[in-house]
Amino acid sequence: MPGEGTALDTDPALARERLVAAVTEAAVTELRPVAERTALDGVPPAHLDELARRGAYGLVGYEPSRGSGCTHDQVVRAVHEILSAVDPSTWFVYTQHFALVKALTKSDNTELRDRRLPELVTGGRHATAGFAYLRHPSPPVTAEQVEGGWRLRGRMPWMTGWTITDTAILGAVTPDDRALFVRVDSGPEARNGLVAVDSPPLWAMGGTHTTAVEVRDVLVPHEDVISLEPRQDWALAYDTENANAHPAVFGHLRAAVDLLLAAAPRAGAAYETLAHRLADQAARLRTEAYALRDELPPDKELTARTEIRAAALDLGVRAATACVAATGGRAVQYGDTAGRLAREALFHLIQAQTPQLREATAGVTLSGI
Repeated sequence: MPGEGTALDTDPALARERLVAAVTEAAVTELRPVAERTALDGVPPAHLDELARRGAYGLVGYEPSRGSGCTHDQVVRAVHEILSAVDPSTWFVYTQHFALVKALTKSDNTELRDRRLPELVTGGRHATAGFAYLRHPSPPVTAEQVEGGWRLRGRMPWMTGWTITDTAILGAVTPDDRALFVRVDSGPEARNGLVAVDSPPLWAMGGTHTTAVEVRDVLVPHEDVISLEPRQDWALAYDTENANAHPAVFGHLRAAVDLLLAAAPRAGAAYETLAHRLADQAARLRTEAYALRDELPPDKELTARTEIRAAALDLGVRAATACVAATGGRAVQYGDTAGRLAREALFHLIQAQTPQLREATAGVTLSGI
């Protein structure tokens, strides 16, 4: 089990929870044995189907077992930690799905929600997302209102899971600076004006089927509109949510700790000591991060949340650096776990990055110089 034997272990009560146990079994038996091949060759659709079979796409409505003492949020975080520790490529494709699920659960378009949500929460359809670019001063995807709906144009810098997902949530900016969110069919078979185009390969998370996608006069009817709101309001909500440390970062730290413990007999006893200290520090940050989520309204202590997130990211980079040092020369080869962890540590620095996080990251770095 990821992180076994350290302070980063899954809490025993959580580990017994039926969904956490099911995802752990899938992670250990199906995903971990081929994780390095997946990182190189790409996430196979069978991985997503296996997670669906285990019930992992029903996170939004999941209710923990009565008397378990576990909360819904604890279960969700544990699932993401476990998957990101074992197979980050599959985790990242999988996690894109929930942007559409969450948006539909909040949408005023009840007909769209009733029509689309059931197939999403069973994994009958696999979703992806394109909207983080709305945070940019000049978003690259625009929307023009036309008879019967909206016309979208532009270029998404990247869309994950392009060849293995079939529906998506897209974001666009309107002429009056509102954020429009719509549901569209996606992937090579969509034939609706979404077209994958050549783009530089990713040196981290390269197995996630991520590509640039042009939005060529995509016509979206009103019945597929999820929401429309002032872009400033959306950006505020986005920054507020992403002030929090992501469970995937703690999953990454679990994987790094595991590697250091495994390498210690060859690399030296100091690496075992280092692994446990990293685990203790990561567990402390995790406790603080999750307590802020669980005990306070989401808009409170944003500075503290961001500082904890930055500290966890910095710890992940240092842990991955230690993994490379413990592994030696082969870490520079694609297919080596230590090298992959190093690339993923840097990926986490920019995933769902906000201006506040950039500033906090600089502060953490400066404090260590």
